[in-house]
Amino acid sequence: MTAIERLRTTLAAMNLTAIDARLETLLEAASKKEPSYADFLLEVMSAEADARKLRYVKTRLQLAHLPYVKTFDQFDFGFQASIDERQIRDLRTLRFVHEASNVILPVPPEATT
Repeated sequence: MTAIERLRTTLAAMNLTAIDARLETLLEAASKKEPSYADFLLEVMSAEADARKLRYVKTRLQLAHLPYVKTFDQFDFGFQASIDERQIRDLRTLRFVHEASNVILPVPPEATT
């Protein structure tokens, strides 16, 4: 059994599916860039962490039974001319949370019922 086969067996046993799926690409990139051991390990583990986070969010969205998913990228700022796109995109960064600032989003009274 080759080292790659043993590695794939170990990844499967540890349920590291994202690393297993990207193994060839990660190894090829490492052979070209020759990163330090720590940098390579960070890239490998980040691949798994990112995939797990994506699966977590996807699962939570499915469990929420939302009628549809709308993202900032899909928002039509042209529909409502009074909305300042730059301010909304700034809110998206969540900078106000780190600054412990308040955000008030006024809505018409009929929208609250």
